[in-house]
Amino acid sequence: MKYSLRKTPSHLHLAYKYGETSDGLLGRHFMLEVEGALLTLAIDLAANFHTRNKNAAAYLDAVNLARNHHKLRYLQCGDNLLRSRLIRAWEQVREPELRMRLELGPQGRYLYAVRPHSLFMGGIQFDVQHELEAGEDRPRGHLLEVHHA
Repeated sequence: MKYSLRKTPSHLHLAYKYGETSDGLLGRHFMLEVEGALLTLAIDLAANFHTRNKNAAAYLDAVNLARNHHKLRYLQCGDNLLRSRLIRAWEQVREPELRMRLELGPQGRYLYAVRPHSLFMGGIQFDVQHELEAGEDRPRGHLLEVHHA
């Protein structure tokens, strides 16, 4: 089953291993796919590549993500509507597992096992546990817990 969590753009903050960060990306079309206890949050980032100005922050951050997707530590979204809809879906599933799929259009599609955290100031953070291979169906082990502030 697929659910639309948010269609309009939302600002994203990414952090990579070794302290590098990114604040210029916009996510669109946040979709939640539910298959039993497996929840997959899909975020469309392809629009960040659609700019004439190749020096724009969104474009540069999208290129950086495509190059360094394997170094991603976490992704934050400050949108409270997205957070509340995701938590509502999370609470309806017994022993849920969460994955995050980042859609970059022709530049790639990356799938991660993640652990969600509600942020004290609002929004949600997805801590990357590990990147999943394209054919890997499930993360290994039970990795997830939601922390309410």
